[in-house]
Amino acid sequence: MKALLHERWRQLPRRDRQLCGVLAVFLSVVFGFYSVWQPAQQRLTAAQTLYAQHVVQAAEVQRAQPAQTAKVHTQPLSTRLSQSATSAGLNVQQFEMDTQRLRITLSGNALAVLEWLNRIEQEGAQLESLTLEKNDQTLEAHLQITHP
Repeated sequence: MKALLHERWRQLPRRDRQLCGVLAVFLSVVFGFYSVWQPAQQRLTAAQTLYAQHVVQAAEVQRAQPAQTAKVHTQPLSTRLSQSATSAGLNVQQFEMDTQRLRITLSGNALAVLEWLNRIEQEGAQLESLTLEKNDQTLEAHLQITHP
């Protein structure tokens, strides 16, 4: 069979053999483009798009994170909490301090108590426990704070 094909090939005129060779080269280039180059370019484009999306997403996450501001306080935590509660218009009923914890009981307007609790948490106070009780028009808070 191989010999028969080889014989037929030799019987073709030289011009036809050259045209067949050019056609084979052309078809090889087309096949290579559609089976290798084009899919590789499509994967590259998809990867670049995905990378750009991840960069945008990372920037959004970075913007969403709160800014870490390290405040240097000169006063002890107990003094700061007592003063801030008084300045917020809260009535400090109990203030106990041991080596690792502060126990505070205070009362006042519900909104003022909640704002004060939010502010001390943002300033770095670590609430260990919190109990809120409504008494008539006031809110009473019992909290235990861990301090360094």
